[in-house]
Amino acid sequence: MKKLLLLMLLLAPVLAAPAVRVRLPGGWVEGSLEGGALSFKGIPYAHAERWRRPQLVASWPGVLKAQRYGPICPQRGDITVRLGRLLGQYVPDYSEDCLNLNVWTPQTSPPAGGWPVMVFIHGGSFTGGSGSEPIYDGAALARRGVVVVTINYRLGALGFLGLPGLAAEDPNGSTGNYGLLDQLAALEWVRRQIAGFGGDPQSVTVFGESAGAMSVCDLLTSPLAAGAFDRAIMESGGCNYVLTKEEAEARANELAREAGCAVDDLECWRALPVEKLISLGSSAKADFEEGPFKPMVDGYVLPRLPEESLREGRVNAVPLLVGANANEYQLDVTAQIDPRKFTWNGLVEIMRRKEGERAARVIAHYRRRFPHDAKLAYYNYMTERVLLCPSYRAGHALAGRVKTPVYGYLTQYVSPHWFMLGSMHGIELPFVFGTRDVWPFWTLFVTEPELQRTDPLQSAVQQAWTSFAAGTAPRMGFATAPRLGSGWLLGIDLRWGWRRDVWRERCALWGADEYQ
Repeated sequence: MKKLLLLMLLLAPVLAAPAVRVRLPGGWVEGSLEGGALSFKGIPYAHAERWRRPQLVASWPGVLKAQRYGPICPQRGDITVRLGRLLGQYVPDYSEDCLNLNVWTPQTSPPAGGWPVMVFIHGGSFTGGSGSEPIYDGAALARRGVVVVTINYRLGALGFLGLPGLAAEDPNGSTGNYGLLDQLAALEWVRRQIAGFGGDPQSVTVFGESAGAMSVCDLLTSPLAAGAFDRAIMESGGCNYVLTKEEAEARANELAREAGCAVDDLECWRALPVEKLISLGSSAKADFEEGPFKPMVDGYVLPRLPEESLREGRVNAVPLLVGANANEYQLDVTAQIDPRKFTWNGLVEIMRRKEGERAARVIAHYRRRFPHDAKLAYYNYMTERVLLCPSYRAGHALAGRVKTPVYGYLTQYVSPHWFMLGSMHGIELPFVFGTRDVWPFWTLFVTEPELQRTDPLQSAVQQAWTSFAAGTAPRMGFATAPRLGSGWLLGIDLRWGWRRDVWRERCALWGADEYQ
């Protein structure tokens, strides 16, 4: 294994981070010493023309400066980016040339063979987010003895537009999965270059949250990802949000009318300004399920629907940690805008629209569980339908068909300052990355007593993620994560430990019966 080579440069000004250089197979990279770790930001891993496969950056001349984040991919922005712009906390530039990544490593010399590597895929409904958001700063996690990598990938129409004309011009007949191809390119770059940072290229864990977790599942079932990583973590995201070819083409036709381009007029599409492209679909449903931009079955990146691949055992079998948060949808801002969702009449209307022929069964199920609280019924219905049950359904499907271990967790921590949000979507992230003091997470841990009270939980969560990345079962203190299917999960709360699996209790409508 190539030893990590660090060259401390001349003393920097008092307030500046000291510069460091490392030698990679592709050339020299200059980063910084920040937050008790070495950081290298904005490294281009690939270049991509609009709606074409990314071209890997294998080498570069001179010294690559990597002390600032690179541009993010064009987007309207998820909630973190939008509120960051409003408050002046996070105001990134975007560019179509956005395929860059960030690396954090421990300060010390690596062990024989190198540190385990953790590559994070951000969420954002496939339309927003970036690897450079402050909430994903990898310094604290790197101090646990791993190399952390966060990546950008193309989003929205630039990443997930399935035009038939694009498939016709592609040598593999592929379209609509440019964002997934970017993720694959980033993983290939990591395999080639990460030893220069002291990472072990044969010990790569890919992990993601929300749309990032859904991407991880897509990679688990893509033949192109065979051998691309060694372990996987899925945080609050299942395998069911992939469009069929017919669905993708129907949505492309809708978007073509909005764009003012014929669906097969690629010259018109490529001439559109990027601002027009990132606005496409904004007038469509705000509902993630019904949004137009998601990966699709193209016969190349994804030969079939990922859930079908899981059921058939056609997967890249690696150890998997999968879980969700108990109250995923209690951060649903659309419900605050449309209070009808909190009435039984409004909820019944939603269920009839979403569930079709099975609506009567679904309505009866939630009326029985929450007869006097439509608001609680809505939150549980959306949590279980969209995120919690698809996450566990993916894990149970895989656990029954591969020999590699599958572990499960459930996050139940609730902030006393925002108890009405419950264990909301993304609540595990500040513990995983150690960013409880970073906006917007600091609002959950705003007092010093709460930071101190949750210190042990943060340490335990990071222990679980990094022990898994190191090749063992996830462990929190003395509690080793149980195998999924055993009837138990690893509970993430102030008093962590084993918890009864909620799969059969909460997910009977959403696939639990298949795997009993």
